Amino acid sequence: MTTLLRRAPGRAAVVALLGAVLAACGSPSGGSPAPQTPVARVGRQAIARSLFDLRMASALAAIQQGGGPQSGSSGYDAMVAKLRASVLKSLIIDSVIAQEAQFRHLAASDADVQHEIDADSKAAGGMGALQTQLAEAGGSLDQLRDEIRSRLNEERVEDAFARERANTVLQQVRGGDFASLARQLSDDSGSRDRGGDLGVLTDAQLAADDRDFAAAVRALQPGQTAQQPVRDAAGYEILRVDSVSAAGRAVHRILVAAPKPYTVKERPDWFLQSLLDAIAQYCSQGQLTVYIASADQPCVSPSASAPVRGSAGATP
Repeated sequence: MTTLLRRAPGRAAVVALLGAVLAACGSPSGGSPAPQTPVARVGRQAIARSLFDLRMASALAAIQQGGGPQSGSSGYDAMVAKLRASVLKSLIIDSVIAQEAQFRHLAASDADVQHEIDADSKAAGGMGALQTQLAEAGGSLDQLRDEIRSRLNEERVEDAFARERANTVLQQVRGGDFASLARQLSDDSGSRDRGGDLGVLTDAQLAADDRDFAAAVRALQPGQTAQQPVRDAAGYEILRVDSVSAAGRAVHRILVAAPKPYTVKERPDWFLQSLLDAIAQYCSQGQLTVYIASADQPCVSPSASAPVRGSAGATP
């Protein structure tokens, strides 16, 4: 069985898709569905109106607390339209990730979510204190549960993809030029343009660095590349030690990012692209529908009446 995140229609389909999604969400001629009607359907998963409303309420509260446009003020309606589009896009992405997590048996369980709620409650000084803090920030326990579940699903799926990507990159390194591949594929912006060159790392620098990274570097002989990607706090490392001297160890790296702790803000470009490709794949199979507006559908190109379609291929 091939999952949608492993197949990739062309980028043009993705661009057309996202433009239409935003148009569908913000269309002034579109009405809101009944409360029991999903706002969208992605594959086998319906996105509930209640979840959309929950995220909208949380986002609006945060914007208003931050001094954004208030209800009735100039620019408020335009802001809400853009926010609706953004919330729907995030829900569609989260749905794609959740289904991939389920397929891989990685999905966050209710117990996983509650474990984090309990930890947050303990840190806050009790459940009542946590609820007060959430309310002051415009949130709620339901909003927190949604946020935790989405984050856990994405962290686990991204980690699985990063591990697979790192193994693929390592195979390429064994038959190719390390520096060239680092420039193309490494997620380390600091060393990427130098072909993955970290320079000479002293013992003091290694002692202050990530423990797993330092141990892997010290275990390599001059001219040796690690036999397996090394998992550390930054992600999966393909490491090569070029030389060892009294000054230290000359090291090259290719990083496939999977940071711990993981946040959506650190979503690697290659992972985001795989999500966009998956959305376009759902469209090509007629499995993504948005119900928020009737004028536009997300899988229809703005310049054509036929559904957007792309050729399938392997995702890196």
